[in-house]
Amino acid sequence: MRRIIPPQRLRIHQGAAPSVCALHHGAAGLSLLECDPPAGATVLTAPKIALSVASPYPTHGLSATAGGTMVMSWAPGAIQSIVLPDLAQAFDRRPPGACDARGAARANAALLRADDGWRGVVLPSMGDRISDLGPGPVAISANGLQIAIYDEGTTYVVALADGEPIAEYPGVVEDIAFASDRLWIAANGAVHPAGDTSAQTGSPVIALAGAGAANRVLARDADGRLTRYGAGEPAESWTPVITDITAISLSDDGGWATLSGPDAVAVVRATDGALALYIAGASAIALAFDGRVVIGGEWGMALIVPFEESV
Repeated sequence: MRRIIPPQRLRIHQGAAPSVCALHHGAAGLSLLECDPPAGATVLTAPKIALSVASPYPTHGLSATAGGTMVMSWAPGAIQSIVLPDLAQAFDRRPPGACDARGAARANAALLRADDGWRGVVLPSMGDRISDLGPGPVAISANGLQIAIYDEGTTYVVALADGEPIAEYPGVVEDIAFASDRLWIAANGAVHPAGDTSAQTGSPVIALAGAGAANRVLARDADGRLTRYGAGEPAESWTPVITDITAISLSDDGGWATLSGPDAVAVVRATDGALALYIAGASAIALAFDGRVVIGGEWGMALIVPFEESV
């Protein structure tokens, strides 16, 4: 682990911008400019936003952790823990082939991926607690106490502290995720809590994301649709405004979803995909605390806040 000396912040323009906008790199620094929404999008009424602070850490992916007071940022070869709201204090790890990170929604813990597979770490220093977890799929519970690992036809749930076995579920999976502290499994196109075999099969699932506090998950399937599932709730399916999705996540209560794509990011209502925030020119997004949002890309990362909080 290596403590990073805070870099010089990127210059920003703190003027108000609508919730559908594009990131602009100009002589005055970064700014947000109004743009057209994606074709066919339903745009919700939302307050204006502003840039609060920006840093030059390049990022390919972001994952909120520790109750939204920190984000895990990764780019090929490097994984960083970034403390909010300054985006300035960080540790990094550079294991060979570092390529992904997933934070525990409500705890100072995370999963990191490199050439030797996944490992569980504590934050912000990213010191190992458990390693050699294989290529996955993997998931970490919101409280950071449990890790689920899929390996050769079985999903194992173990304690982060020492790897002590907690539970195991046989069967091939497409992906796994914790919703709060309950494990959900996507297998044969079906999405269900671990141990529940009543779900019907459907389209294969590409990715599964869980809420931090609610028993809800969001699935992206091979047909390009997103579906929110919840315990005792009807499944809600919709077509996303970003078609070439690279990552998804759910808010703490499961009511909102983030979508990342190569050229734009969005915050949408998780039941129908209605658009609350859309920013072109970014490729990674994470929901932080108190309505703040972190966006990132090759240019670095920035904190987005409601405009009234920036003045």
